[in-house]
Order: sequence, then C-alpha cells, then structure tokens
Amino acid sequence: MDEVIAAANALRKSPKKPADDLPPPEERARVRKAFGLTQGAMAEALGVHRLTVSAWERGAYDPTGATREQYLGLFRHMKETIGEADE
Repeated sequence: MDEVIAAANALRKSPKKPADDLPPPEERARVRKAFGLTQGAMAEALGVHRLTVSAWERGAYDPTGATREQYLGLFRHMKETIGEADE
C-alpha cells in the first residue's frame, strides 16, 4: 500500500501529464486486482471514495481532471509491475 501511495503522491507533484488513454472499465478492475489492490486501497491512494473507484470500474463514469491524470499514471505503474506494460 505504501508503494501505491508513494506513486500517487509522485504523480501529484509531477509536471509531466500521462497520455489520455483510459482503459475500458473491465480492464481497470482486472489490472487493479492483478496488482493486488482493493477498491478501497486504490481510492485512498487517489484521494477519492471507494464507491468512486467502483463507478469507474463499472463504466458509470470516468475519472476527470487531476484525478484522471493520477489514475492513468497509477494504472500504467500497475501494468508495468504486473508485467503488462504497453509497448
């Protein structure tokens, strides 16, 4: 959990913005689970409510603004860590 919070904090301070390429909702949940995070842990790392993460993973809505940028960076970090980094 500390690693996830540290990654999220680093993204908050980073001037570099991640590419705006949100994965489909089912991919969001799959990668989070493969990384070993609960919705609650991801929500805590991003500073949102657990139900917000649930809504993103159901496709009810997408993260926006700074949270979207942080989410994309964290998603890429999780994919790299589980060995699924995009080329």
